Amino acid sequence: MKKITLLLTVILISISAFSQQRTRSFMGWHLAKDAPAKLNEVKLNLGTTIFGLYPELSYERIINEDFGVGASAGIGLGSDYIMNFAFTPYARWYFGGNAANLQKYGAGFFIEANGSLFSQRIQKTYFTSTDGYASVTSNSEDAFGAGLGLGIGWKYLSKNNWVGEFLLGVGRDFINEGAYPRGGITIGKRF
Repeated sequence: MKKITLLLTVILISISAFSQQRTRSFMGWHLAKDAPAKLNEVKLNLGTTIFGLYPELSYERIINEDFGVGASAGIGLGSDYIMNFAFTPYARWYFGGNAANLQKYGAGFFIEANGSLFSQRIQKTYFTSTDGYASVTSNSEDAFGAGLGLGIGWKYLSKNNWVGEFLLGVGRDFINEGAYPRGGITIGKRF
């Protein structure tokens, strides 16, 4: 029994002494030993807030050096913007950038897959013909939609953990046979 205990102790010590990289686990994902302690981000979409009267806030959790998940929520304040509200969860795969960004977690060029639940304003046009006269009427209706989409973008992370990103994408609305926009210029803070 003493020999088995001694053998197991030696094996455990040698495994820990000669391991290449120690990891810590988070929900089944393994983060490297040098993973930053700050892996959460809160961002505001300045593009839609300023130009569309549609403030959109986002939260993202960086899972490992090249993958993050998050969600965005926005609400339309003016009648000119096409979206009334939207809730959009997303997943991002980071895989590029310059030499500095390649050393940072969750930064650089990314591809995004998203799903969205939203309400948007849809313009409908009706053609009618009575007694040889044709008339065209149009009105806008609010419609609830849900769909899936893709986007591409670039995220920059400063030394002080400020985040800036550009995003451009589109999604397919499966309820109304249309599409929804996904894009903006965001700024935020990693904590």
